[in-house]
Amino acid sequence: MSTYVIVEEPGDWPCHADYLLTARTYLQHGVPTTGGRPRIINLCRNLEHLSAGYYCSLLAQARGHHCLPGLQAISQLQPQQPPAKLWRKLQGWLAQQSEDRIRVRAIFGQCEQSELAGLARYYYGLSQLPLQELTLKRGRHGWSVRQQQSLSPLELSTSEKELMLHHAQALVGTGDEEQAAPLYQLAILVDPNDGRASSDALALERFIQAAAAQGIRAEILAPSAIERLPEFDTLWLRSETAVGHYTFEFARRAEQLKMPVIDSSRAILACSNKLYLYELMVRSGVPMPPTMVVTRRGRHHVDELVQRLGLPLMVKVPDGAQGRDLAMASDEQQLARLLDEGLARSALLLVQSRIPAEFDWRIGFLDGSPLFACRRFRPEPGNRIRRRKHPLDMSRIEALPLNEVPERVLQTARRAVHQLGNGLFGVDLRQQGRDCVLLEIIDNPWIRGDIEDREAKDLYERLARAFRQRLENRGQSAAG
Repeated sequence: MSTYVIVEEPGDWPCHADYLLTARTYLQHGVPTTGGRPRIINLCRNLEHLSAGYYCSLLAQARGHHCLPGLQAISQLQPQQPPAKLWRKLQGWLAQQSEDRIRVRAIFGQCEQSELAGLARYYYGLSQLPLQELTLKRGRHGWSVRQQQSLSPLELSTSEKELMLHHAQALVGTGDEEQAAPLYQLAILVDPNDGRASSDALALERFIQAAAAQGIRAEILAPSAIERLPEFDTLWLRSETAVGHYTFEFARRAEQLKMPVIDSSRAILACSNKLYLYELMVRSGVPMPPTMVVTRRGRHHVDELVQRLGLPLMVKVPDGAQGRDLAMASDEQQLARLLDEGLARSALLLVQSRIPAEFDWRIGFLDGSPLFACRRFRPEPGNRIRRRKHPLDMSRIEALPLNEVPERVLQTARRAVHQLGNGLFGVDLRQQGRDCVLLEIIDNPWIRGDIEDREAKDLYERLARAFRQRLENRGQSAAG
């Protein structure tokens, strides 16, 4: 990807550089290169409506160039208040300030006041503005962000100009990669310290190679680097997801930036709650194990549960996936104890009949089509409700070619995933004779080298093509 910095006059930039373009040159002639998808860093003095800077971002969007900031960002400079967690971190420092107004200058998400670094990163990730100033004001009800505005390079101090130059040159790169300039930039969200990452190093390496063949440069992005999202075109979550988790914030932020993301915040919401998924599937006619919803008022109806569902029974806290927060009751005493334990944490529980089987099916789906198939020989659940740290590490997994999966299993899986739309999903099913029931659907399923991909030779190529298609169609639809 060729990167260019746009300024209004050459003297606005601290040094002479081949990557430098004036706004007049860009507006009249575009960029010098034709290979790959150019990235534009718009550092014009003024980004207000109908200014030269505004038109640079406008034409960058029309020309299909990746622009920082984008047109939508500069058209909506009304500061949102940062999340409460970020405010709480600042309260001690703000309480010591004698002034009622503080100005924070953020240069590519960095600022000279270390105490305000988190705030600078947050607003860079949210607005895409490389050079911006935030105005914090103390009012009757405490501090708030009152104003957010773009900065001109001419307004920066010497140290701020050095910071600007450092970050811009890091984005421009050395130029060694120009021979095969990628069309797009993809961020893969991975926490290297998290044992629950959804892909291992081998799988990620194979995907990065497949993405490169599609003109996509993929880069690993750490959870602490959310402010860098505007530098990319699309996002793939490869950490275990949950509502309220950092993965959910990444998905929502990417969607705000109109970036295709797999998987979307809607998919995370749908798959992370067993009650939501149960209601959706039952209304759609997808077979599931016989289930009853238990509230705190009904916690003593143990006899009714056993009479209607039999024994053993699975007790599940709705909020959770990947086999977490479940336990098995083999008798009424265990069931009564599990109901008390679960309802102390959640207002509702799901109680399901346990259908015996040697293994479960895991069918991976991408945009409604089967992607891979595995048989998972899972251990018996315990008789206490507890979160498992590594649920899939507790399973023996056997990959199979898709053509060896029973048609009834594929049909049930296809009907289930159809209710969630496009995306990357893992559908867990249990087969007993000719019957097949859905257990759960996982967003962002595990894909590991020589495990899930063993019998799916085109898995990574299909994933890379899916991202390429989303990127080419992003003007028509949002995330998958």
